[in-house]
Amino acid sequence: MLYHYTSFDALKNILRYAKSQEQMCFWATRYDCFADTDEFKLGVETIRRLLPEMEKELQPDRQIAPLFDWNEIKDNKNLPYPYIVSFTSRTDNDYMWKKYAKTDGVVMAIDDTQYVPVPDAPMIRLVSCIYTDDKSDDKLVDMLHKEYTNIGYGLLGGPQKNMAFRLLKGYPQFFVKLIAMGLLSLAAPRIKGAKDYWMEEETRAIIPIPVSDYQSLIKGYGDEMIKLGLSPAEISKIVANEYVRQRDDGSTVYYREIHLTVDLLKGVYVRNTETKENIEIFLRNMGLTVPVRQV
Repeated sequence: MLYHYTSFDALKNILRYAKSQEQMCFWATRYDCFADTDEFKLGVETIRRLLPEMEKELQPDRQIAPLFDWNEIKDNKNLPYPYIVSFTSRTDNDYMWKKYAKTDGVVMAIDDTQYVPVPDAPMIRLVSCIYTDDKSDDKLVDMLHKEYTNIGYGLLGGPQKNMAFRLLKGYPQFFVKLIAMGLLSLAAPRIKGAKDYWMEEETRAIIPIPVSDYQSLIKGYGDEMIKLGLSPAEISKIVANEYVRQRDDGSTVYYREIHLTVDLLKGVYVRNTETKENIEIFLRNMGLTVPVRQV
């Protein structure tokens, strides 16, 4: 089971489609729009620092560590930008209550054992974060090695494996750039600073999708996509579904809506009687029989 700490108002927003469409709707925040603006940079620079040891036996033009240049990556609209929904592992995390749910907030219990398709995010990944400190490099290198290997074998064993093998044989530099994009999408968002954040014990749903500006590139390569068995219209629709809102401090947040079936909601936890009663009334009005527990 995974747990999502949030406010009562946010819970109502997440469940706004529960009655009409039997869905929950989470907002996945774009990685470069986090309140901690240095997190994206930390992920990129940590990969750049640790990859050279892994790649020391490779020819220089096969090495991807130099590609993780923060100045080249930030604001580059041609790269996949991960979108994140955050969860944690328990309901009694005082740090999470104080920071995200306060006294009148809630914790949603989400079943992570069922496989359900997520049309908004066909490449969604559920992974735990690794927190950087003076003892974390071995864990980080192990994670990067596994991700690097999985991405490479995934390309060579996936539905477009014939094209991947042709790239590896004829254009190896381009092939390893695809691996680099995979690491940017799936490995960088797992890296967090240890200060305070380690107390979150965070598991992330990572959705690697290009920003909405990428639609113009999709339209330009429509014929090539069709030859690869891809649907330009469907991909364009997924990429286009990016939303924007303003925080109270005036900063801009880009996000995507991620829809999950409401039957994955297995419980709601609260910390006071008044909130419990209000939640129970709200859930009944939504037609949901979900247990509400005071902790």
